Amino acid sequence: ATTEIYTLSLHDALPISVCLCQEEYSTSHAKYADCMLDYGSYLLNIDSIGPSQKAYQTALTVRADYFGGNNLKVAVGHEDLAYSTYVLEYSSGRFQDAMSHAESSLRICEELLPEDHLLLASPKRVLALILEEIAIDNEQDPAVKSSLLEEAEKLHLFALGMSLRVFGETNVQTSKHYGNLGRLYQTMKRFQEAENMHLKAIKIKESLLGPDDYEVALSVGHLASLYNYDMKEYTKAEHLYFRSIEIGVKLFGPSYSGLEYDYRGLIQVYQATNSSDKLSKYN
Repeated sequence: ATTEIYTLSLHDALPISVCLCQEEYSTSHAKYADCMLDYGSYLLNIDSIGPSQKAYQTALTVRADYFGGNNLKVAVGHEDLAYSTYVLEYSSGRFQDAMSHAESSLRICEELLPEDHLLLASPKRVLALILEEIAIDNEQDPAVKSSLLEEAEKLHLFALGMSLRVFGETNVQTSKHYGNLGRLYQTMKRFQEAENMHLKAIKIKESLLGPDDYEVALSVGHLASLYNYDMKEYTKAEHLYFRSIEIGVKLFGPSYSGLEYDYRGLIQVYQATNSSDKLSKYN
């Protein structure tokens, strides 16, 4: 009861950790920025994307004022804001702000770190994701699109190489880089390579996290998309979509927003295979 009253007396929209930082350190202190980064991460993971971006923006502003512009903590702030903005604008295609923050993060890291430092992998990964989406939206100039995708591949390969060197093959971070390359190769129409990357990601995640983990569901869904939209292997796609749905429902319930992509994938499968009864159900 005391905790509830205390939280509401400060700000009924913020968690108690942030409220305590406001009271103990003020909103201009680095500890407050740390709390806002954690809060932004939490919001991102519960699909509250807009508030997450605002939390990350607050954290970056505080860190930049506290540490100055050329600081690794500021670089992390730029990277987190870049990724949340990328997710927020995923459907709109407005990636200019995300791109700017990703480039700022990478620039700071490159100025302060050796060229083969592990910390360079993360901003390069985020920048690669953004470049890929910009390339997908660019249907007017094939040369520009190809150049963007090639640059994204270089960035992803660097991140994968660093993860393999530091963590080894059997590591969740490594598996995520394989998955990112799988999605990129799908965009580049290198479908066999895309399949191999996704299969590697699934195998690593299953061995470390078990068959019913959220991360496994993500990779299974990506492979289903490849089979469905590009390789026309509809039976395989259907099986994988159902597996992804089963994991999502088990972990997050039937209203989990990520299930929409799996259901849309099933709709595409049943349209392609003229399964009208199933099509109506999943619509």
